[in-house]
Amino acid sequence: MKIPKFLNRKRTVIPAVANDWRPLITKPASVLSVGGFRPSGGLTSSCFGEIRACREDEEWPIFDGKPLWPVCQLNLRDAPFVPEILNDIALLQIFVSQNHWSSNFDIIDSADAAPKSPFFIRKYESFDRLIPVTVPEHNSHFLAFEAKWKEGCLTDYPTHDTMPIDFSKLGIGDYYDQTDIEQLYGTKIGGWPCCIQGEPWWDYRKEGREFEFALQIDSEEKAKCYWGDSGSVYIARHQTNRSIWAIDIQCY
Repeated sequence: MKIPKFLNRKRTVIPAVANDWRPLITKPASVLSVGGFRPSGGLTSSCFGEIRACREDEEWPIFDGKPLWPVCQLNLRDAPFVPEILNDIALLQIFVSQNHWSSNFDIIDSADAAPKSPFFIRKYESFDRLIPVTVPEHNSHFLAFEAKWKEGCLTDYPTHDTMPIDFSKLGIGDYYDQTDIEQLYGTKIGGWPCCIQGEPWWDYRKEGREFEFALQIDSEEKAKCYWGDSGSVYIARHQTNRSIWAIDIQCY
């Protein structure tokens, strides 16, 4: 049986006053800026197209016999805002296989030392005992750039796909005709997924009920990182088993 869309979405009661709708749908977010400044070279600095740190007992992740490509390393301690679903993490690292489109990667477990899917996530609760990682030849076409968080906690609006209220019942017209409606595009933590093809799968599949959107990894032109045709990777985290993550990719 097909699971109806919005099965998992928690709808908010429509407010009595139409002007009260914005606080019901906006979320804070931190957005990453890639390159454009003199890099620090720091071991735990945020960066795109490279991974710099690891623990002494860790090796570069391998999937299907090949080293994974480094997507990004995110220093969450430097972010102006960190969503509660990520507040136990100091450093987050994302890896991917060159041939990720040919494999199943809906759900991954960051507790596994060896990747079992073409996406791999490493998380560190602190910077203790981190050392420079030994990088194998991985043939990635991503370009390495240090990155930093844009200044200040920013306000993110959802696309209609993940709208948490029935906007039509407000009686104020079309959502996209309202003033100052802005989705925060780019790589970000918190906020809403900038949906391209529709809501992420955890919004309408039964097994997605316990996942909460955590971050978006965007196509970054400067780093030559593209998800299909300028798409995005959406990552949600399980609310109770914090090593389990859900992945969704959408492109134009």
